[in-house]
Amino acid sequence: MKPRQALWRMVRATPKLYVTDIVLQLFRSAIPLLPALVVWKVLDQYSHGSNLTSGVWVMVGLLAGIAVARVTVLLMSVAMDAEVESAVGSMLMRNSFARILDAPGAAALRKPVGDVVSRLGGDTTTIAEMFVYALMVAGAGVQALLAVIVMMTIDPLVTLVVFVPLAAAGVLINLASSRIKDYHRASRLAAGEVSAFLGDAFNGVQAIQLAGAQRPIIARLTSLNEQRRRRTLRSRLFTETFMVSLWTNTAHVGVGLVLIIVAGQMNEGTFTVGELALFVAYLGWIADFTSLFSQNLAMYKQSVASLNRLEEILPAGGSLACLTTSASTRLVDVDAPRRVPLMCLEVRDLTFLHPNSARGVHDVSFDVQRGTFVVVTGRVGSGKSTLLRSLLGLIPLQGGEIRWNGELVTDPAQFFVPPQSAYTPQVPRLYSDTMRHNILLGLPEDDERLRLAVRSAVLEQDIDHLEHGLATLVGPRGAKLSGGQLQRVAAARMFVREPELLVFDDLSSALDVDTERRLWERLAEVSGRTCLAVSHRRVAWERADHIIVMADGRIEAQGTLEDVLRASSEIKHLWHEEGA
Repeated sequence: MKPRQALWRMVRATPKLYVTDIVLQLFRSAIPLLPALVVWKVLDQYSHGSNLTSGVWVMVGLLAGIAVARVTVLLMSVAMDAEVESAVGSMLMRNSFARILDAPGAAALRKPVGDVVSRLGGDTTTIAEMFVYALMVAGAGVQALLAVIVMMTIDPLVTLVVFVPLAAAGVLINLASSRIKDYHRASRLAAGEVSAFLGDAFNGVQAIQLAGAQRPIIARLTSLNEQRRRRTLRSRLFTETFMVSLWTNTAHVGVGLVLIIVAGQMNEGTFTVGELALFVAYLGWIADFTSLFSQNLAMYKQSVASLNRLEEILPAGGSLACLTTSASTRLVDVDAPRRVPLMCLEVRDLTFLHPNSARGVHDVSFDVQRGTFVVVTGRVGSGKSTLLRSLLGLIPLQGGEIRWNGELVTDPAQFFVPPQSAYTPQVPRLYSDTMRHNILLGLPEDDERLRLAVRSAVLEQDIDHLEHGLATLVGPRGAKLSGGQLQRVAAARMFVREPELLVFDDLSSALDVDTERRLWERLAEVSGRTCLAVSHRRVAWERADHIIVMADGRIEAQGTLEDVLRASSEIKHLWHEEGA
């Protein structure tokens, strides 16, 4: 889909909004033409010796009424412009974000996080502002057309002559359009590089401090900012200063030509003072239209660049069509999935291979019965995390099937969410908020439910030692917590949702043996809890009802601890390594 088709598709998504705005723009643009008509007639009457004593108040009344009407329509039009800008920006941001969230969980962003945020903010704003200017240009175009018609009825030759400099300026602007797009893309690219660098620097503060790299980091940031300043300055000088000054001076040239041409006619009485006043006033409005048109042309070129930049952050398969899909931009309440009590989870021949690689999982089959503790183990790279991710729909299945109580799960990504299941990855994500809000994550306050979740996660003693308890701010990505605390907060987030299936990916990697033992013991205290966990610890194996041993993406053995110790060389190796 071409950019102009994508932009037109956005208009078609909410046509009533744009039609309303255009109607208001027409009134907003037509009303300012009326005062010049009133002044034209009044000055001509006065120049012919008419007595204006009785007509002055009529003129004042007309101009006052016109002013009130203009202000009223202007306020309505500005409000509608804001609606259009909000609708466009919201649609682009919502669709971009939704597409990113719909991507498989293992798919990394195509651009750094800081750059993605910059594009979602700056580039969507550029496109939204272009739409508003386009509607203003439509109204100003009708205004200019009406002005030209009136001027042509007065003197066609003068009207045509004053359009020569305007036409020349239009040719110059058209020739410069490709450079406008290039300058804007370079400016936005530099801004994205600064945002991306800041995002990486904030995420790696500790590494920067340990390496003593503060000065080089600041020097690099200074260099990127200087590059952004130069590119932004060049873009603005060209698209704003050069173009605006060109159209402003063009209008002045037009007024000068009118004065030169009509000077003789005024001496002969064939061109009146009122007509001169009208020409000067209308030339200003025509110049405004051409100025707006040139600015909108520049903004269109910038918007094409911005659309392409938004397309670049979409996951594989994303396109401009995804960005301009018609959908409500308002948040709505979504009903939670209906709880389906787990009796048996059946996995058959599950297969997923990473792109351009033979690594992954092959033909994995196992069952998880209600109330059991199933542990997946194996060496690094054996496919444990890939198994969990493919089961939960975080990466697309390439083969096999999953059944919940015998019913086929056709869309794992939509099914394996609370209250069916909850998942904690190897590196949990927390938000820069309080510990309470990180655990609840939108759930209504329930002190007893929260207390039980905290206890199950073996967090109560940690919270008692924090200055503000559950109200403690955890910092960006939980930076104020230890690795073990971060994992247990994520576990509490799972427990508070009381899912049918708890899925842990190496939760114990940052826990000491005693803490992990207590966590598994408390997990078993609640009757009916079903758990599928990746772990390499003996304490987990000893409590497990069923162990799955992975090797090279396949199940080498499964069964009780005694069964796998007897059948699997992998777990024998891990057993002795763990005990060493």
